[in-house]
Amino acid sequence: MRSLHIDEQTGWRGGELQASWLMRGLAARGHWVGLAAREGSPFLKHDFGEAAVQKFAVSLRSEADIASAWRLARIARENRVDILHAHTSHAHTLACLARGFYPACKVVAHRRVSFPPKGGAINRWKYRAPDRIVCVSGEVRRVLLDYGLSPQQAVLVHSAVNLDRLAVPAASRESLGVPEGVPLLVSAGALVGHKDHATLLDAMAEVRKHSPDARLLILGEGPLRSDLEALIQRLGLTQLVQLLGHRDDAPAVLRAADIYVSSSWSEGLGTSVLEGLACGIPVVAAEAGGIPEIVLDGETGWLVPNRNAGALAAAIVECLEHPEEGRRRAAAGRQLVEQQFTVERMVEGNLAVYEDLLGKS
Repeated sequence: MRSLHIDEQTGWRGGELQASWLMRGLAARGHWVGLAAREGSPFLKHDFGEAAVQKFAVSLRSEADIASAWRLARIARENRVDILHAHTSHAHTLACLARGFYPACKVVAHRRVSFPPKGGAINRWKYRAPDRIVCVSGEVRRVLLDYGLSPQQAVLVHSAVNLDRLAVPAASRESLGVPEGVPLLVSAGALVGHKDHATLLDAMAEVRKHSPDARLLILGEGPLRSDLEALIQRLGLTQLVQLLGHRDDAPAVLRAADIYVSSSWSEGLGTSVLEGLACGIPVVAAEAGGIPEIVLDGETGWLVPNRNAGALAAAIVECLEHPEEGRRRAAAGRQLVEQQFTVERMVEGNLAVYEDLLGKS
């Protein structure tokens, strides 16, 4: 099996991490793996360790970059590629265009967000053109089926967590600037609108009334940092909330938490929530996208309506006041991850999609 993976992003987020695990897993199984990404991008610079991944710098300037589509087709032809696997929206379009220049390959596109695609003839062509669209949650698949895709085209392969990556000691409270013995909440996600950190901060203002010493650490960076800093100040939370930005030691910070909290109103699956579950800590999450597939209310965590600061705060307080129940749900969450959301299971799921497409299953 020979697959070329395409990603035009200039940053490194969850989608790139998932794709890197997939590529490493395919290479470890003896398959030829290529990566097409922008010159100088974190993905092209990524160290795949011992995995044999051949890298190609392609401009990938826009969805309408015909020169890049031609270059992708040429790479595919010269390397006898079976599968063009697009990991982003723009890469999705470029892979479909490249297949026009090299019809011998199949196109697989990943869909990692739960909002519906836009309408219009061009967008409808875009979503009907791939041979398969891999959906990271059942909710993402449902949205695409409602959009008009066939059950054969939209397939479910859950995103994963790397349990080895999370097997690290917890960061010390001292290193995080958090006093010993106080409740510590952690949330991770880019500082963008759909992560809804504003609702989380409003909830924290309510939590403070019940647990005055509780602290909140938010991991992630993004364009809303200044807005959130202003809101923290307005709510009088400057001593209780820290925006830590991007942290290479994020798993260690997660392991230091008493509760993992997610306030997002839109998620494909919610891999940061999966990481919280995998760390074996209690999880409180707003229902968004595929999160109800992993946070089962009353079983693996607390699930509340999204954009509802009161409900989010109430669930956090309940978790703090009932630590034994929190530990029970946390253990169930860890077990769910180990059974259904490992990297190995994700790699095998994508490989099964390839094999089905090529008639090798």
